[in-house]
Amino acid sequence: MVRRFDPEERSCGVRPTYWISVAVIAVIWIWAFKMYFDRYDDLHPDITWAVPGIDVKLVKTQGLLMWREEVVRTPVAGIVTYPQGAGPVKVAKNSVLARIDGRELRASQSGYFVAGLDGQESKLKYSDIWPGSGAIPNTGSIKMIANGSALSADHPVGKLLEQPQELRFIGYVSAAGDIKEQVKRGKLRVLMDKEDTVSDAEIRVTSNVGGKIKMYITMPWFQPDSVKSRNYTLLVEAGKTQGAIVPETAVKRKKEGYKIYLVRGTRVVEKDIEGRPLKEGKFLITKGISVGDAVVENASEAREGRIQLW
Repeated sequence: MVRRFDPEERSCGVRPTYWISVAVIAVIWIWAFKMYFDRYDDLHPDITWAVPGIDVKLVKTQGLLMWREEVVRTPVAGIVTYPQGAGPVKVAKNSVLARIDGRELRASQSGYFVAGLDGQESKLKYSDIWPGSGAIPNTGSIKMIANGSALSADHPVGKLLEQPQELRFIGYVSAAGDIKEQVKRGKLRVLMDKEDTVSDAEIRVTSNVGGKIKMYITMPWFQPDSVKSRNYTLLVEAGKTQGAIVPETAVKRKKEGYKIYLVRGTRVVEKDIEGRPLKEGKFLITKGISVGDAVVENASEAREGRIQLW
């Protein structure tokens, strides 16, 4: 008799230990690669160099401009026109400022002419504004007279500011930075705007009012646009701080102060510094490193130890 042979059934599934082994090997490989690249990053950090820089402290000062002026009036009624424009425009003596009903109104002297008024003409006086600690008057902007306007007799057609003349300023200046030292030497460092170079304004007289200094100064410029408004914002340079500038990312802030990672040969060392953040992601270091020193660009990922620059 022939016995039938039935093959033993075998499982087609994969044992769990196989997949566990694969997972362990994968984790070990991932960990090894991570350790390798972390070590590589530690040995090859991005480096930057400290460059010279200056931080300028600017103080905004609100105040009032003062000048001598002459209101120009028409002797007759009619339609006014301005052959040189409504201004502000620089005019020569005897030049035609306006025409009305066939009459020509001419400049009595050279200066700046503007076809407008602010209502404060002949009203503001130094003797009324300087005494005391009251607020500086708000005079508002000039109101222009349109070309072709119908005016009555004796109506103003504009005003003429004699040139040359000194433009004066009264305002309260903060005693920040080295302002007090500037007062002692009788000169105030001023700018027309942030892009302007510094000029010296002569200080005529000062008065201490609380934590501020009331000043009466002679401006180092007199631009035609100044006549549009007597109220003026003056920029005062209150001091400069020189130091070394690095990216703000190169500085780490800790409880005890600021730190930076300085490159010394083939090593990185942590260094205490003093300074302050600037605009546009920069940091000015006033103590701790010198211009030209190499530092790690990203302090949040830096650590002390040996590095390989090349």
